[in-house]
Amino acid sequence: MKISELEKRLKNHAEIVKNNMKLSRESDNIRYVNERRNKRTGNILKKTVLIAAVLMLCIVTVTMTPLAKSIKGFFSDIVRFDGAITGTKYENATEEIEVRISEVTPENGNAVVRLNLTFENPTEAPFPYIQEVSVSEYKILDSNNKEVIKARVSYEEGDKGTVSEGKVSVNLYLKDTMLKSGEEYKVIIEKMYGHSKADAPLHITGRWECEFVK
Repeated sequence: MKISELEKRLKNHAEIVKNNMKLSRESDNIRYVNERRNKRTGNILKKTVLIAAVLMLCIVTVTMTPLAKSIKGFFSDIVRFDGAITGTKYENATEEIEVRISEVTPENGNAVVRLNLTFENPTEAPFPYIQEVSVSEYKILDSNNKEVIKARVSYEEGDKGTVSEGKVSVNLYLKDTMLKSGEEYKVIIEKMYGHSKADAPLHITGRWECEFVK
């Protein structure tokens, strides 16, 4: 056999070995990612979760496509600007939580809107692991759909309701001077926190709409 032919065969063999090693590394990487994801999913199921608000006399109107409404909620990572994962959220939970307004009462110069929340499937994750719920982001519209209040509340500051048998009540404290007596308003909730002891809060997103009269 000529030297050139031997070198050629050795070169081809080296390429095959190199490719096999690359495939092996890629397989190991995929396995590692899957193991991390499975571990993280297990942790998620131990975390807090859920809830949001929607209204008295209340039919929930949701601006979502039929396809979006047919999709169950799902978990996803909260990713910081630098790519670091800072938490977990449960998205598209609109159809999995019923929200009604039970009453609106004056208290210390505020209007207190009491929300009654019900988990539609309390035995399915993440709902069995949620011990408390608070509302994080909401806005109030008047009868002309003009925004009169917009609020973003941290999980430390928000009013927290304790979950019992898949149900929980949460209060929204609205400045009385922002609302007129006898007027119709709409609460739109887009984010809540699900709380569980010793765990970071679970961010719950969706869209819940409820109408009320002050």
